[in-house]
Amino acid sequence: MDDNINNEEDQQHAEQERIATSAAAAAKRRRHLKISSVLERKEEFPLRNRKKIDVLIKEFLENLGDDIHDMLCENDLRNYDGLDSDRDTEEEVETAIQFFPEVLSKKGGDRNNYPIQYLVVLFRDDFYWGSNLKAVSFIPLLARLAIELGLFEEEERGGLLCEDTYTDENVLKGLMYSNTNETDDEYLYVSLRLRKMGLLRKEDIQTYDLLNKLCWQNSYFAEMRFRFLVEWDPNALTHTSRYGCLPLSYCAGSPAINRGFQLAFEAGIKYFPNKKGINLLFHKNNNGKTPFQLASKKIGHDEVMEVIEDTLIIRYSDTSINTAEALVMAAIDQNIDLDGVYFLLRREPDVIQKLLSSTQAAGAAGTMDSSTDKANRRDSQKRKRKRPT
Repeated sequence: MDDNINNEEDQQHAEQERIATSAAAAAKRRRHLKISSVLERKEEFPLRNRKKIDVLIKEFLENLGDDIHDMLCENDLRNYDGLDSDRDTEEEVETAIQFFPEVLSKKGGDRNNYPIQYLVVLFRDDFYWGSNLKAVSFIPLLARLAIELGLFEEEERGGLLCEDTYTDENVLKGLMYSNTNETDDEYLYVSLRLRKMGLLRKEDIQTYDLLNKLCWQNSYFAEMRFRFLVEWDPNALTHTSRYGCLPLSYCAGSPAINRGFQLAFEAGIKYFPNKKGINLLFHKNNNGKTPFQLASKKIGHDEVMEVIEDTLIIRYSDTSINTAEALVMAAIDQNIDLDGVYFLLRREPDVIQKLLSSTQAAGAAGTMDSSTDKANRRDSQKRKRKRPT
């Protein structure tokens, strides 16, 4: 009996809520219709009322424009109420911007940045970056509209390359931040859209140090974006940051080292198999530290060696490393630590003998060629002397 009573009460309560909701919706529609009618017949009102209507219209448009701008610039990680892809559609956002296009080129928010700059990351404070998963998918839309409306200089690409007020960060760099697998997936999707639109370009990877930025993560290694960038521009693996660090260096020093270091080293061997790939391990940064040293300090020498050998022997057993050339490169390149020379010698102790043998063979061949050339010149001279006049 009690259950039946409770069910009846729940049904009555639900019906009351439905009626109240329906009544509120009907009242809202009546207000909208009344406003439309008032605006249509505004000139039929007395002068005082017409002036009041003009004031209210101006305030309405200003308040709505400000609210749209505030929505785009929302950046409070703890109390977020900005754009939300689970609630807002691109069509809705585009409609709002088409009515108020000036909001895209108006700075605002806590950091006095453009709206598009707030869509990629959130701040808890000046020292914390969080991924803005709710709004990041709208970045291509805002960039496209800003370009179509001519709101930024051409080189600013719709605001994508505008730097943060307090740092040198831009939106493309912001798309390299990571803290979860969901972030990697969503930010890769946005990067792919921007690439298709021609707003993310191959040269940006090195110009804005994107691969190094991606590899410098505190807790999560963004594997999908790493593969995307490396496959697009393998040379980014050899590009150093202003601190002289390679992507492999940042992976070696990251808390997410186990996966990141392995993938970065595998990529180096895959794309630079003969000599440069192996020597990436021993490239010195501005402080004289190498990825090999940083990784050994982080997880231990034995584990680092296991990763290296697993890559060289198991994963790329069909890859032929030219140890002799790699050794010469390590010996003469001042940016490569001597650990690289010792590593190669330990791996292939007879490489020096092979190198000397090839050098001697080349010298002998050169001597023979020189002797042959001299003999040919003497024969030629004799024939000239015997030629009748």
